[in-house]
Amino acid sequence: MRYLLKEWFLLRGWELLPYALVDTRVGRAIFLNDSTFQALSFCDGVFDADNPVLFPIHRQIMAELLKNEIIEEARDQRRLSDFQKYHRFPCRYIATAHWSITGKCNYRCRHCYMSAPDAKYGELSREQCLDVVEQLAQAGIYRVSLTGGEALVRRDFFEIVDALRQKSICIFQIYSNGALINERLLDQLESRGIRPDFSISFDGIGWHDWLRGVEGAEKKALDAFKLLQKRGFPSSVEMCLHRANIHTLEETILVLAGHGVRSVKTSPATDAGEWLNEKGQYTLTAEELCEAYLAFIPKYKAAGAPLSLMLGGSFCCDKGSDKYWIPFKKYDGSEKMVRQTLCRSARTTMYIGADGRLLPCIPLTGSSLQEEMPKITEMGLIQALSESKYLRAIDTRLNELLAHNEKCNACEYRLTCGGGCRAGALFTTGDYLGCDEYTCYFFKNKYEEKIRAIYTE
Repeated sequence: MRYLLKEWFLLRGWELLPYALVDTRVGRAIFLNDSTFQALSFCDGVFDADNPVLFPIHRQIMAELLKNEIIEEARDQRRLSDFQKYHRFPCRYIATAHWSITGKCNYRCRHCYMSAPDAKYGELSREQCLDVVEQLAQAGIYRVSLTGGEALVRRDFFEIVDALRQKSICIFQIYSNGALINERLLDQLESRGIRPDFSISFDGIGWHDWLRGVEGAEKKALDAFKLLQKRGFPSSVEMCLHRANIHTLEETILVLAGHGVRSVKTSPATDAGEWLNEKGQYTLTAEELCEAYLAFIPKYKAAGAPLSLMLGGSFCCDKGSDKYWIPFKKYDGSEKMVRQTLCRSARTTMYIGADGRLLPCIPLTGSSLQEEMPKITEMGLIQALSESKYLRAIDTRLNELLAHNEKCNACEYRLTCGGGCRAGALFTTGDYLGCDEYTCYFFKNKYEEKIRAIYTE
């Protein structure tokens, strides 16, 4: 009997993570132990699995792989393609690239940290974008989300999409304000066999136009949700909170759920970019934000969790579930946590700015850290993921923060929250290894216990 790895799976590896199976349908890597990798290596359409040189453990693993539909019986002359064969990338592993393909936008958002209304960061040329795609492939990054500015304003948008697809890179999400989402766009995506999630900005019933700086923005976003729901495309929302719209949270969630939105993530506007023009008058304090969330959670629970919800780092719950978790609780509280990276998301998800600059995350745009980070157009991605200030930033460990930061080192929650969000710390303290005041306020004022009480009543 001969076995063959199914055509959408690839054998891959990276520095420090030598063996993985990549599912190109979703762009995800499954890391393997030696025995599983060896068993998969025999599934090339040539090797006879009845050969006595095969160890029992390999036969057992092959049976599981067949059951899980990762391999199939090779009943014809098909062989493992060259593209599927094992390749080890000469750099560290990154799971996902969050890529701003343009710094331009058709809206004038009051809170834009990229200053997109003025196209502060511009955009890379078509040729440079195609080179970025090539570099993503050479670094083994098989999963991307596209954002802006407004990603859909690029005239060569589908050239970039097609280049990514040619390299078997999965486009799982497109960020948009919704204004340019129409039947023709969805037709073109469907014709390419892709159906990404559309993450649309929506900032509160009655307040969306004000924040986005364009009359009619709220109606266009709601119309986009209706169209996506009709066409069977998944949709999600990023909601920016401030003092003027925080009271709309309950109504907004119910309206969005009624428009087929699957999930909502909220975050407060931060004093960066265009929001600096508001001079702090609408910026929520940690107390205001925590109290607003605490007041809303029982209403969300009573409504039956109508969509999946992430209230910053304070609360997260799946649609229809009575279970929740707290993203601020990054670690399990044990001493071994000191060797964990400060941000698991930043360690696996890379942000590529509109100017080609790499950042640990998109909220760090406009921060003091930005100018220290390399540009993919200058250094190159392989080098950036081998030795660079970017790699050192995303690979920083908790023990480094605790050695630097006396306040966090003395805190009873240090092995649970790990100092909080790095972007939050940088904007509130000016120090990348500083203390995130939002996270600190949450734990020290017992909001974890207060939320637990809501779910145990």
